Amino acid sequence: LRMTKYKLYYFNLRARAEVARQLFALAGEPFEDIRIEFDDWFTNIKPLGETPFDALPVLDVDGTKIAQSVTIARFLARQFGFAGKSFYEQAVVDSIADQYTDFFPHVRPYIRTLLGFDNQDLDSFLIEKVRPARDEFFGHMVKFLQRSESGFLVGQTVTYADLLLAEHVSTFKQFDPHYVRDWPEIQEHWAKVRAIPNLSRWVLDRPETVY
Repeated sequence: LRMTKYKLYYFNLRARAEVARQLFALAGEPFEDIRIEFDDWFTNIKPLGETPFDALPVLDVDGTKIAQSVTIARFLARQFGFAGKSFYEQAVVDSIADQYTDFFPHVRPYIRTLLGFDNQDLDSFLIEKVRPARDEFFGHMVKFLQRSESGFLVGQTVTYADLLLAEHVSTFKQFDPHYVRDWPEIQEHWAKVRAIPNLSRWVLDRPETVY
């Protein structure tokens, strides 16, 4: 039986490829984690026009390319059983991922400034933009957690929506130590997700990156 070959192309960052990497780790599924330097991407690779939307991440599945980070995560989650256990659960999980996609542009300039691609005043942007957007997003997530019997966002087991939320929390706790101080349900959820053995091993062993 021939195994599917997965190659994940992204920069040497967690960022938009990290949930896909975590899904491989959860599933115990081997993949090539191909990390590209920014200079190499802009100078040599992007001009070739061989990625679907001239952007990364891209997942290569036996030679077929899939783009867009949440689409890649959704695809892998369905392959490996982390997308929800029924059509209804899958729809709710997808809706949370879509809500995260709506939320992320509000905090993205903060990340881009940290990486040197943008020029915001970090302290004021955190207070005026990031925290209000966080409060709205976390408010929605807490409602799902309060309805849940498992401690996960949807159903009885971890899904890629849980990974999106927990990875976001991890990222911003680095930059703002009090990021979840007023959100105990979000902190508990983060701890529960990060305690999953395959995932905690991956987090321990993964390359150290700024984001």
